[in-house]
Amino acid sequence: MKRETLFREFTEEFRRRKFSAGLMLALIDLLTDLGIPDHNVTSYQELLGRFPRREKTKAGGRAVTLILDKPDGSTVSLRPFYNAAERLFRATHKRFDYPSCAPHATQAWGEYEHWMDTLTQLEQKERAELKQQIVDYVLDQLPSQEFDPNSVTILPPLYALLLRDFDFSASKGEPSGAAFQGAVFGFIRADNPHLQVEIDKVRVGSKRLQRVGDIDAWDGERLAISAEAKQYELNDDDYDKQLSGFVNEVNKRGAIGLVVAEDMHDSLRQKLADAGVRGLTLSDLGEIVALWDPAKQRIAVESMIYHAVHVEKNSKLAARLKAFIESASALGEPEGDREPPQEA
Repeated sequence: MKRETLFREFTEEFRRRKFSAGLMLALIDLLTDLGIPDHNVTSYQELLGRFPRREKTKAGGRAVTLILDKPDGSTVSLRPFYNAAERLFRATHKRFDYPSCAPHATQAWGEYEHWMDTLTQLEQKERAELKQQIVDYVLDQLPSQEFDPNSVTILPPLYALLLRDFDFSASKGEPSGAAFQGAVFGFIRADNPHLQVEIDKVRVGSKRLQRVGDIDAWDGERLAISAEAKQYELNDDDYDKQLSGFVNEVNKRGAIGLVVAEDMHDSLRQKLADAGVRGLTLSDLGEIVALWDPAKQRIAVESMIYHAVHVEKNSKLAARLKAFIESASALGEPEGDREPPQEA
């Protein structure tokens, strides 16, 4: 059969030129558009007699692809049919090993006039069967590179879950405020990997250590960020009682100042902002961390463990953190299914 002979020729050519698959489909679709096998066309030369080939484009340049004149004065070009075939293989079926080379492929049409001879002699049904045969062959020969959702492991947003669900109240054997201060340290450490971040045990005076805040982040000798961590609600009175000195020192050094509290009155938040310092709560941290990918969140969590084990040297806090992380790692929901962080 002519169809089977043509298919065998195609498979041999495909090993050398993968674009030949799209070119064969384009030639088939071109003939269908022209209404062949009618018009008494049974060869490529008879096709040109019925539909003369244009030597120049509408812009006056040399036509390098196949462009034919129709009796009604319109033209038909091989290129759009090839584009459709390329989209079929690459976009629809994700065979990205199929080359993206439409200009080159459609310029090579002249090397396949013998295919045109045979195609004009096939009935429409035979050409449709050949087209499907070629598509099936290419899909079998080229592996699909379509993304498989089942190949993805959903990592739980550990730090967001920790901010939302971890009990920051000190358990027996833990220093009060240590877990909260560790959480702020984890936030700054993960968000600023380019800085050297320092932290000490809770209730170790920063002044005695010649430090500015509970957590200081350095760019060489320059203080870049300093944070105070307060595991309670702050109001206006706390500004003069315990924050004004921190604010002055941060501004003197030209650093970014953060006051992170469990909760904060809006008036104090505004007073801090007016003084050039940002007031944040656990809820604020949760909103920021919601934009972090799981890898960045894990850095924050591991930094908290570092703080508990190597800074506070408190086995109770370290064990409680590890137990929470193990549970969250096993049961953490995908980000789109979980509730947003709750107000502290």
